[in-house]
Amino acid sequence: MVPTIDHFIGQQDVIARFRVALEAAWQDGTRLPHMLFVGPPGVGKTELAHVAAREMGVEIHERIAQTLMSPGSVNALLLGAADKEIVFVDEVHELFPTVQTTLYRAMEDGMICVEGRDDDTYNMPLKSVTILAATTDEYALLPPLRDRFKLILPFTHYDNVALTQITLQRAAWMHIHLDQQVAEEIAARSRGTPRLVIRLLEACHRFARSKGDAEVTTDHFVETVKLEGLDSLGLDRNERRYLRYLADRHEPTQLSTLESFLGIHRRTIQSVIEPFLLRCGLIEKTDKGRLLTAAGMRHLGLVAENKEQTVNGPSQ
Repeated sequence: MVPTIDHFIGQQDVIARFRVALEAAWQDGTRLPHMLFVGPPGVGKTELAHVAAREMGVEIHERIAQTLMSPGSVNALLLGAADKEIVFVDEVHELFPTVQTTLYRAMEDGMICVEGRDDDTYNMPLKSVTILAATTDEYALLPPLRDRFKLILPFTHYDNVALTQITLQRAAWMHIHLDQQVAEEIAARSRGTPRLVIRLLEACHRFARSKGDAEVTTDHFVETVKLEGLDSLGLDRNERRYLRYLADRHEPTQLSTLESFLGIHRRTIQSVIEPFLLRCGLIEKTDKGRLLTAAGMRHLGLVAENKEQTVNGPSQ
């Protein structure tokens, strides 16, 4: 984990706003305001929650939303936190609506409602705690819950320069020896996501250790990506099969056709395979189906004969 805010790489806009909130809390001797971290998986949302606790010198009470199945479980979590401590709910969009309601009422009123043995309800005050939450699907939050957060911080994917810094930083913390070039190659295949940097770095280190070597070299990296089936963009075998099928079709292709050819469920295609291909501009979606773009053909090493982007030959 990142030790302090000064070690956090990337997300400059998020960190600038977070730092203001942190310094204001220090100056006033108060807790941090409630914050919602929004963005794709693996870009540092959980890490920043832990940095917040470390900078404030308090405990963090962390839960995955799927474990908070009832209002009572949220109440117990909130009651277990002391003044200025942090309650962090990851994947908060997974909370049932009734549980989201319990959470936003606690944020608004500073108390929770519990039932007694005689079926009467009682209000119990909470300590002055900070609620941090992370989500990949902001739209799934009830508007009243979203509105209770004082700061909504949007995380984005990283560029390769920042990912290279993260690779070198993580390697140093893990006592893994590697040079700048290997770090840059790892970054280029990590899809703008620090979590994938760490995964590929660890895979390279495992390969090096399997050979009895202490340093991760370029040769180790090359053999690792070959073993993992990754190309220069970090696309795996199924993603390349997807692109090649579109290239062979020369026409818009329906999702059902791709599902049959790949043998992969359509939801996996939509949620796992296609997002990065769309973000890179390798494919596009139309009313008639999926199409390979000029960038997609270039990535496959195909030649466009004319403006209609007809495929001229096999991969080189």
